[in-house]
Amino acid sequence: MGLLVLRVGLAAVVGAHGLQKLFGLFGGSGIDGFAKTLTGYGFARGTSLLAWVTALSETGGSLLLLFGFLTPLGSAALLGVALNIVYVRAPTGFFLNGTKEGFEFQLVLAVVALALLFTGAGRYAVDARTPWGREPGRFGLAALAFAVVTSVGVVVFFR
Repeated sequence: MGLLVLRVGLAAVVGAHGLQKLFGLFGGSGIDGFAKTLTGYGFARGTSLLAWVTALSETGGSLLLLFGFLTPLGSAALLGVALNIVYVRAPTGFFLNGTKEGFEFQLVLAVVALALLFTGAGRYAVDARTPWGREPGRFGLAALAFAVVTSVGVVVFFR
């Protein structure tokens, strides 16, 4: 039951952020506004493409986690995005203080996604009887490698 709560909680929080970016819901800026935000974070090339990739990763990864379907892929998507946010906000400091945009919140999201990589979706999930649901550790390592490689790739190719 704890993994269900963790999975659905992460999916709800990150999914809402994805919907802000993708459709401008919940007071979000939509794709064009988020692309401009990315420019402010030092991304110089392909910000429209990166905005789409980020929004789809957050929204799609959250949907996967919500149902516990392809959990390693969903967790890797959210972890990769969170790692990039931690990286670009690191110079502003750890804490969210007034006007400072610290990275503490994104780090917590990254840690939760990382934990789900290695625990799997749990008993109450579509993945429960899949090979990655029964042995999440092996698949978690592959998904972790995917998240790290794509996160580094984003920094290298888009900054």
